[in-house]
Amino acid sequence: MTISQIHETAKKILVDSIKFPTVLGEAYEDMVDYYREQLSEYGIHVTIHRVPDEFPRKTLPKEFNPEKPRFILLARIGSGEKVLQFNGHYDVVSPGEGWETPPFEPVVRDDLVYGRGATDMKGGIASILTALISLAQERREPGVIIEVALVPDEEIGGRTGTGYLVNELGSRPDYVIIAEPSGLDNIYIGHRGNVWGIIRVHGKQAHGSAPWLGDNAFEKMLIFAQEFLKRYRERVSSRKSNYLYEDERAAYPTITPGGLLIAPGSINIVPGTVGFSIDRRLIVEESVEDVIGEIQGLLDQVSRELNIDSTFTLVESSPPAFTPPDNKYTQILGETIRENTGREPRKTICIGGLDLRYYTIKGIPAVSYGPGEVGLAHKPNEYIRISDVVRVSRIYVDFAKRFEKAQMNT
Repeated sequence: MTISQIHETAKKILVDSIKFPTVLGEAYEDMVDYYREQLSEYGIHVTIHRVPDEFPRKTLPKEFNPEKPRFILLARIGSGEKVLQFNGHYDVVSPGEGWETPPFEPVVRDDLVYGRGATDMKGGIASILTALISLAQERREPGVIIEVALVPDEEIGGRTGTGYLVNELGSRPDYVIIAEPSGLDNIYIGHRGNVWGIIRVHGKQAHGSAPWLGDNAFEKMLIFAQEFLKRYRERVSSRKSNYLYEDERAAYPTITPGGLLIAPGSINIVPGTVGFSIDRRLIVEESVEDVIGEIQGLLDQVSRELNIDSTFTLVESSPPAFTPPDNKYTQILGETIRENTGREPRKTICIGGLDLRYYTIKGIPAVSYGPGEVGLAHKPNEYIRISDVVRVSRIYVDFAKRFEKAQMNT
């Protein structure tokens, strides 16, 4: 394909895909059908897997529309034993307010395309598909398998998307690039993990007119929370990661309390049980199991010393993801980026969560690299540069060829 053809293909796929309002199960089938049609025009074989309906129903809460069908698209070219997979999620977050243009009616202004999902991450998918089409148009079939996996529901945890692909369909590629917006000169080699839970402090409920008959759990919670958080933050304050994070402050474990408060909900009572949430973020050297044990251990210690009855309930957890920066394919990717952009890419840990963990927990090396600026994701007036989408597409093509060459030399 010529540079002009690559530009037009990337632009068309990007602009068209933004028109599909793929929020929480909406328009998912139409979206994958569109991608299938685009690839089929170039003779690329596509398989669409419908996630069994009972899986999202038992996995997702009702606010995530579990009754809506979920679809995973797989496309392949090439042959051989080694598999290079490009992963992209086609779901987007709700538009919210503050848009200057309709979020699902893309607007093109010179090099910019505006619309929900432009950066996160339909721009990345446009880069992936344009690269696959470019490779499919070459006379020689790749000597490795180049696979594209387009998945739903990354924005709500990925269990019914990449999680299903890896855990239920058994996907086991040799290397994975997720096209999340990392910036042209940055590779995400991992991301932080999280432990979410509720700490409840228990007292004795009574009528507000006779507080002496009760034991106010709210007053106890104020004392308990202050002491617990003080000790916990002191404990983790010196626990710095050995790796580079996109924000250096994220190289330390963090704990954020109070995003959710739990109370009986009546003014005229002495509360018998009151609770607060904790959002504990893990650096890549930590494990979910160790952090849960650490929280419970300190909880028990503070409870004994203050003579306050408390309990911890785990709500959600997700392990960190990490692929060593000296992985040979990551090094090849870095070389490819440097030679195509003139910039030495950083290799950083993402502050938030990505689908990388589903691969790395199985021992599959995976990184994120894609077009778009991180700060634009989830915001109103989201946009992406077409030139960045095209440039990343060409980097993917170049990397795929180097990936194949690396197999020939081993």
